Amino acid sequence: MAIFLSAGHHNNDPGESGSGYQENKLTIEFRDLVLQVLKSKYPSYKVITDSDDETLTQYLKRIQTGEGSVVLEIHFDAFNSKAQGCTALIADKHTELSKKMGEELTDLTSKILNTSNRGVKTESQSNRGRLALTRKTGTTVLIELEFIDNPEAMKRYHDNKHWLAEDYAYVLTKYDDLVS
Repeated sequence: MAIFLSAGHHNNDPGESGSGYQENKLTIEFRDLVLQVLKSKYPSYKVITDSDDETLTQYLKRIQTGEGSVVLEIHFDAFNSKAQGCTALIADKHTELSKKMGEELTDLTSKILNTSNRGVKTESQSNRGRLALTRKTGTTVLIELEFIDNPEAMKRYHDNKHWLAEDYAYVLTKYDDLVS
């Protein structure tokens, strides 16, 4: 059906900050890196993204996902400047494909960034308890790539973000093929 790729934060919603970085700038940059790979290596796939000035509420109202959709929202975590690792968040009433895609994304992120794999958690296990993105139909994952307030983790992210974007694009197309 389509790949829905969002940055999780927009120009007027900065998200977390740390190590000299602002979450919205990083999530927009990574979304655009993944989008660039999708357009260059997988041009036949339909990809819909959020815009940099669109709120999450506006984006979720605009998009029409379905059973054959692959939905990914990108975030960075923050805690105490020492924590590290990636986490995937899925709906409490998730599909098996959402769980598998979350596992695949955390596995490859932990390997590429040489960081902890914090696993796949349901939205009720998250700090928020309920995530708007998980209300969307399809294979749906919210990924916390790394801890923005850990300078060492952010260096590893920046050193490897291009490889990470390559693998994310592949995973998105793989799951789109599975559900189309």
